[in-house]
Amino acid sequence: MSSKRNIYARSGLFAKAILFLAIGIVTAMEAFGLGGFKAGSFTLMNVLAKHEFGKAILILWAAGLLGYLFWRVYETFADNEGYGTSIIGIGQRIGFCFGGLVYGFLAFKAIQVAFFSDGIDWITNSKFQDLLHTRLAQIAVVGVGLGMLGATLNEFYISISGIFKKTIEYDKIPVEYQKWVVACGRIGYAVRGVTVGIAALLLMDTAYTNQDISSANKEAAFSFMQYAFGSFILGMIAIGFIIYSFYVFIEVRYRRIDMAQNKTR
Repeated sequence: MSSKRNIYARSGLFAKAILFLAIGIVTAMEAFGLGGFKAGSFTLMNVLAKHEFGKAILILWAAGLLGYLFWRVYETFADNEGYGTSIIGIGQRIGFCFGGLVYGFLAFKAIQVAFFSDGIDWITNSKFQDLLHTRLAQIAVVGVGLGMLGATLNEFYISISGIFKKTIEYDKIPVEYQKWVVACGRIGYAVRGVTVGIAALLLMDTAYTNQDISSANKEAAFSFMQYAFGSFILGMIAIGFIIYSFYVFIEVRYRRIDMAQNKTR
């Protein structure tokens, strides 16, 4: 990657950090009775689009997320971090691509909301919902849910092992802040694991209930946590999202991008 491409990739990390920070803040406000609301990505977009300059912000944010998509897809095919062609290496690279596509979809949705007010919600379209009632669709939804559970285990592994330190220029971080960066990473990945895991279970449940996959997202996971464990736990999870956003902001500066000598993660 050229320096300009590196900057664009980092803008994608910045956009990702802003997303988690916003979700964490408004959800924490809801949990602690300070206003706010349980926020998923799409809900945030629709709320933002109704405010002055909101659509312009959505377009800028989408442009940043496309930078994240570009970086992850590049990383998948260029293998600039040296994961290789082993089963584990290929699995890691596919994971990079999938993660990039997820944020690429969010970028597409943000542009859609910016230009079409509430967007074109094909997920709740009646024809799409009819399709989800088929046996093949049920199997596909369960398959996606199982994949999300795999991602959940990976999030916990990253959190517990601290392997994320290998993806950043850890030695360049001032010594007095290093332990705080690691703590933010551990908490952030653990909270992501909890949320993705609950969303995965909700998604698989839709395969045999109402088949409305729009009810299986962060917002639904937050609602489940509040119902099952109370507002305080929801607030702690939301604060975890804020802490994770701090870690991603650190990544904007210190993430290893396009460094061929970085052969491990």
